Amino acid sequence: MGWKRQRLGPRLVEAARSGDRYRDVHVVLGGTGAVGGTAVLHLLSLYEEMFTIAAPSPDDVPVLVATGVTGDEISAFTRRLFRFVESRHGADSLPEGVRRGYLTHSGVFVALERFMVAALPALRRVHQVPPEERTRVIEELLGELGTTPEGAADAIAEAVAAARPFTSFLRAYRDEHLGSEGRFRSVVVGIPIPSLIAYHQHELDEVADHLPGLTPDRLEDLKQRFILALRDDLVEVQGSLADEVLIAHTTGVGGMYDPTPDGGTSIRLGFAHAALDHALAEKARFAQELTDLYARAGIKVLVTAAAIGIDEVKVRERVPLHRGVRQRLFEAPAEVFPGAKASQPRESKASRRAGRPVPVAHHMRVFPPVTVPFDDPPSGPATFEQGEELAPTYTIRSGENGFFSVADAESLYRVMKVASASELGLLLARVGMLGDDPSRPWFEGNVCYYAETDNSRQVFDFLSQPTLRRTQLGGLEPMSLQDLGSAKHQGELHTLSLLILLHRLRTLDVDAIDPYVDLERFDPRAFFEERSRVLTFEQLALWEPAELIEEMQALAAAETPEDLLPLAPHREHELFPRRAEAVRRVLSEVLKAVWTGPALGLPILFERDGVSYLRTGYYVAPLDLLVTDTDAVAVWMRKAHAESGNPAPFEDFRDYHLAVGGFVDVRPHAIVCAAKSDREDLTDKVARLTDEEGLREHLRTLEPYSFFSSCGLVAVLYRLRALYGLLRESMLELGTLQEWRWSMPRDAGGHMIVLPGAVEALRMASEGLEKSTGAERLDGIWGYERRPVPDRRGTIPGVYDR
Repeated sequence: MGWKRQRLGPRLVEAARSGDRYRDVHVVLGGTGAVGGTAVLHLLSLYEEMFTIAAPSPDDVPVLVATGVTGDEISAFTRRLFRFVESRHGADSLPEGVRRGYLTHSGVFVALERFMVAALPALRRVHQVPPEERTRVIEELLGELGTTPEGAADAIAEAVAAARPFTSFLRAYRDEHLGSEGRFRSVVVGIPIPSLIAYHQHELDEVADHLPGLTPDRLEDLKQRFILALRDDLVEVQGSLADEVLIAHTTGVGGMYDPTPDGGTSIRLGFAHAALDHALAEKARFAQELTDLYARAGIKVLVTAAAIGIDEVKVRERVPLHRGVRQRLFEAPAEVFPGAKASQPRESKASRRAGRPVPVAHHMRVFPPVTVPFDDPPSGPATFEQGEELAPTYTIRSGENGFFSVADAESLYRVMKVASASELGLLLARVGMLGDDPSRPWFEGNVCYYAETDNSRQVFDFLSQPTLRRTQLGGLEPMSLQDLGSAKHQGELHTLSLLILLHRLRTLDVDAIDPYVDLERFDPRAFFEERSRVLTFEQLALWEPAELIEEMQALAAAETPEDLLPLAPHREHELFPRRAEAVRRVLSEVLKAVWTGPALGLPILFERDGVSYLRTGYYVAPLDLLVTDTDAVAVWMRKAHAESGNPAPFEDFRDYHLAVGGFVDVRPHAIVCAAKSDREDLTDKVARLTDEEGLREHLRTLEPYSFFSSCGLVAVLYRLRALYGLLRESMLELGTLQEWRWSMPRDAGGHMIVLPGAVEALRMASEGLEKSTGAERLDGIWGYERRPVPDRRGTIPGVYDR
């Protein structure tokens, strides 16, 4: 067995000259998604390259079948396909519609089909009706199964065990298009199996609440039956329908774990969904079990052990609200904003017969938050305006991770490392078409553990393009959009956004507005970004803490554009009302940017006259809580503390969630927490400090390289100034020895720009959250700043005796 794999090029030449691959049919289930869709496009490009080497006969038409769940998914992939072809061959060579797909000018047919994996398709209807109607829907489901509530457990178990969604779909397609004896060259499952199973297990949990016969033991048996049914389904596909079956799988935690001496693993991930990461270890264990299960069955499993890169960038498009939040809105007893309960996907009669849902999805919006005293909020219904739909200039889609801002992607990819969707899709395409590498197989024991590679450089080269980078520096774009990720990570990015907004307000050149400005043509967003300054570390180091603290409270508390006037250079505008209106429009954009955090689930804590206030939208991501009452956060905190049995005082429990959970705390203090879970005894794990020196001394008491988290404006300023001190050490004459210090960009004058994505990645490294590959020391410094090295001069015998 060699060390190196064979080159792809010569293998393509051999396959082209043989002509054996020119009538193959490949099916990519989930082929409209990130890795699956990329695999389809790679297959297309591989065939086109082969055609240039050995021309196919007129009857040689390779077929690539890509499936999606909804029409929107298929439409999005179709746009991607057309842009891909246009980029390579020009607008005169776009694919032509043929039946349910498109024939490329090169003679490759891309078929687009709808396919949805379901243990019991009717289960989806349970979540698509209000809670009070679910008993009726379950009764209809039992009627379709020909059973009663008493026999439901056995009937559902039998139906789940017999589920063969993959085989059924593939056989139906084969019989219609290939004949009953035909085989697929490859079947690639690009659908994330762990997420798929988790979603169906949630559906079974919902049904169990309405059927007493489904005891916890029976329910667990049902879930296991579905897992085994999918395995048996794919084994049947491999045995009778396809030459190659490959699954794109995951570690469940993006490879964010360390091996322990006893052969186990320790989870490093500290930014799970909604920051409530109790189930992370279980998720990773489950993902490993699935890998072992499928590999033992002889199915090739591609395990992506790095964050998947960028598969699409949306330009000025709305961002869908996360499915889990839509579900909460739909099930709430009352509408928290007009139309909120219409946010759940529903089925028409036609779509039900066809077995496909028609989604009616809400999109992310910006609206005024609710503001209440944090410690003693009044009780009463909380209602919100519908607000304005959010359409960022650029939105990055990253596989099943969801939608990212540019800062999201840069920070998470830096700390989790990254594998590009392109390289993963290429691996699936080349093995699906040509088989595994004969010299050094990718799938040893049927498993390919794919970690980060040098291709990550291409991802960061892409993110550093000026048009994308500007979205991190202007302050008005949402700094974080992650709908499947960390509230803590989002909160830190929004805190940086507030600092950038404040600096740009301070440096805004209002005099550059024409006194007789044409308001119809005036662009307040463009003016704000072009006529204010980028925040640099040099400028940040000059800020007076007392003045900054006062102004940050004003920014966070603003209710109207006029509240922001004292933060900008003061000018009298009475003589020029058009200029005054233009300034008001600029400040309105700033105010919307401040409100973006709470609207997306990141509550802001600020202080006024010594009293702490909370500003929140209808969803609180750090607590995974829907706000229907003005005291919802306080009630949740008290109840959760009581039910946890944690011996620590309530204040420690509360501050744990502030520091670790992702609240945007701009109050003039620092909270430091050294616990990763509120299930730990939090006694002596949470500290509250009021000045930088006290914070520095406390951090030095923590175990080196252990996890900790902080919040509060004192902590943020100390961390950023400490980071600046480390960045100043970068010297050209030392070359790459200075490593991560060069990750912060410089402007034309050599000033270091505060790039939120890079700053946030360095925060995670400093707090013990960085993924380690074993090939680096640390992409940053643990603990915010380097600890002082002891001076041993005069203490070493025989050297300093004189």
